Amino acid sequence: MEKITLKLYEFYNLEAELNGITNQQTGEKTASGLLQEKLPLVTKYWLTDLGKKVTAEKAAVEELKNDLIKKYGKEDDKGGISIPMAIDEVDADGAVVYTEPDAEGKTGPRKILNPDFQLFEKEFNELLQTEKELEYKPITLADFANVETSENYGTFFKLIKVEDAKIVPMK
Repeated sequence: MEKITLKLYEFYNLEAELNGITNQQTGEKTASGLLQEKLPLVTKYWLTDLGKKVTAEKAAVEELKNDLIKKYGKEDDKGGISIPMAIDEVDADGAVVYTEPDAEGKTGPRKILNPDFQLFEKEFNELLQTEKELEYKPITLADFANVETSENYGTFFKLIKVEDAKIVPMK
């Protein structure tokens, strides 16, 4: 087995590169992922194994993220907790400050960056910089010799062992 040290944000990248990306609002698949490519069965097996490890690590980070949301967020009337990026500005008396009327005479609450969101973002970004070791079956460039793709798997490429003798020059 090989080992590599990745930052936690790279686990997010690698998970997306392996499994693809789906738009959470629409359910539309925006990137298919390396596991959807035509691959030899043994290669697909080891990539699936890698994907499970990466997905488990991402899930652990998501739990910590949810803890941070609970720490810095506010509960709404339906019991949900969120941290809006922007909040209404209030004056010294606690009254909402409104914007100047626009060309159509409309006005609304003036928005400012939510200090709680800034604290959440700072702490979460620090977490994403944490390094974690990943153990995986060695992957060689030859394992993907017949794969044709238009995708770029930047984080995954860090895991590939390049063996000079097996590389065929591009024409």
